[in-house]
Amino acid sequence: MMAEYTHRVSDEEARRIQRFLYGVAVGTVLFVAIMIVAVITAPRWIKLISHESERRFIAPHVEWVAEYLLEEGDPVLQAYVDRLGREIAAEMDLPSELQLRFIVIEGSAVNAFTTLGGHIFVLDGLVRELDNENSLAMVLAHEIAHAKNRDPLSGASRGILLQILISSVRSNSGIDPRGGAETGLELLLNDYSREQEEAADRLALIGLQKRYGHTGGATRLFEALSAVYGDSEVPEILSSHPHVGDRIAAINALIAEKGWESRATVPHPAEVQDALSSRP
Repeated sequence: MMAEYTHRVSDEEARRIQRFLYGVAVGTVLFVAIMIVAVITAPRWIKLISHESERRFIAPHVEWVAEYLLEEGDPVLQAYVDRLGREIAAEMDLPSELQLRFIVIEGSAVNAFTTLGGHIFVLDGLVRELDNENSLAMVLAHEIAHAKNRDPLSGASRGILLQILISSVRSNSGIDPRGGAETGLELLLNDYSREQEEAADRLALIGLQKRYGHTGGATRLFEALSAVYGDSEVPEILSSHPHVGDRIAAINALIAEKGWESRATVPHPAEVQDALSSRP
């Protein structure tokens, strides 16, 4: 029969264990407190989050949403949008650490939107609605401007910001995108302010002028959709911040102020037109 072994904890050992547990408790409380304060004061420091941290956090969510919730667009349109987006981006003085990714998806809606990490989604209905390269370049430049200004980041919920903070100090975010349908959808929904939309329009117009040497096609999308939707139920790209008519007026005012010309636009390449005509 084996003798029963009993270890008696000395007073000194007990004190060391107590100090250790106390340190863990205090450290946990301090960490939680710092995270809460950081999220509450987010507007003051949010743009200090690196593009890399933002991109690393969003990548699995984007992949999950793209695979399970969205339908991949035509490869011809994907190549076209990617090329055009990068050409106009080269005129917009972007920070080197901002990496853009253009994703064309199927959808009849005339829309495009930017989410975290420089991911720009373009519905093929948008390309179909616009009959020229210049107008599409203006829309892409507008979305690129949102990415440059970190608008998706400043518009993210406090919960999302907390997750980005945690992932920024860990090599692996530990977030399972398979359970992130709600988070993934939230990341795709942005509600920008009047000032953010005006700033994006202005940067986009400057980029368009640099790329083509004129501003032809700058208001084509706004005018077309304003005629269709009026003042209500417009797609997100024409959200009421500000009013569509005001956006058109502001763009035309800047063109007049700068003395820029408006010339003939460039049609989409033949292969893109073929791809559009072959789809219902």
